[in-house]
Amino acid sequence: MTTSTAYSPAGLRDEPGEPRESGEPRASGELRFETSGSTGTARRWFRRPRQMEREVELIGGRLVGPVDHVINYAPPRHLFGALFGRWLPGMAGVSVHQAWADPFAPLSVSPGARVLVVCVPMAWDLLRRGWPALERAGSVVALHSSAAPPPGARELLRRAASRLRAHEILGSTETGGIAHRPLVAEDGECGEGAEGPWEAFPDVSFVRAAGAPAGATEELVVRGPRLARPEHGTRPPAQWATGDLVEFTGPRAFRLVGRDSSLLKVNGRRVHLAGVDERLNARLPHAECVTLALPGDRLAGEGYAVFWSARDSGTGVADIRAALRDFPSPSRIVELAAIPRTAAGKPDRRALLAALRSPSASLSLSALPSRSRTEDSVCPG
Repeated sequence: MTTSTAYSPAGLRDEPGEPRESGEPRASGELRFETSGSTGTARRWFRRPRQMEREVELIGGRLVGPVDHVINYAPPRHLFGALFGRWLPGMAGVSVHQAWADPFAPLSVSPGARVLVVCVPMAWDLLRRGWPALERAGSVVALHSSAAPPPGARELLRRAASRLRAHEILGSTETGGIAHRPLVAEDGECGEGAEGPWEAFPDVSFVRAAGAPAGATEELVVRGPRLARPEHGTRPPAQWATGDLVEFTGPRAFRLVGRDSSLLKVNGRRVHLAGVDERLNARLPHAECVTLALPGDRLAGEGYAVFWSARDSGTGVADIRAALRDFPSPSRIVELAAIPRTAAGKPDRRALLAALRSPSASLSLSALPSRSRTEDSVCPG
């Protein structure tokens, strides 16, 4: 394990220009954060300063180690950005570049500096462009959260293997960090991520049904001291059902199968959209792919759409179909100039649904082989 920086709560200081709508102390001393509403109704959650400090100490000591400078691409109004773009540099007493506020501003790093980069998906392409400035750093650690890393993440890891290491963090506004795994340069096979299973942080425990068979899919339900307090509650819940479906590979390790809301039955076959995403990202490393469930149709039944952005990589619709040969076929395949994302880096469901409603996004009748199949490209703007 990497030697830890001495993260001191006394070192926390205000950063000029940060938004005060959330992520800032309330009169009660708690900090307010809001879920995005991308998978449900937006809600407010409150965290105590000690919970913030504990998470910085835990993840900073376990994954990051000594830091001299932070480059933060995650807005501090979200928990991930607040933890590692504000609290960590404040507690460590180091400088921070709030890159989320001006993503295209040049990066500047002192020779030999130990740098932490706080990443959401859009950060990796910016980081790749700005990498020459980071080559003078002594070491670079990237923490990634909020959504699956894009293809550019592995490309940069391959290019900068001698200086860059990266970790993914699985968590939420409600729970804080739950688990972690290294982000590696190698591409996975057959939809299985090369990163391997997720490992739980030491203060997280799981609520599981007694006698659950090995390899069974179950919902991830967690307990721990970093659960947030809901807006209309007096204290954090005793446990939290995340909505993630997992298969445990050990007492404290698991792999993600999907979300309970992402399970569809297409033409009578069960399919987890997270598994579709994994397969596409593993088989097509130079394309960015996102799946989205389509509203159920009383005639066609349930279905899903694949949105993809290839950036002149040579990837085409035939490659997507080949990658998904073992899955029920998508109802629609839509090419975009870029995958739209929220400020937290998650795929923007509203923008994707709007792309589906575009007149040029014609239906791909992939599940009906007796009829013609067409896939039109949609490039917003």
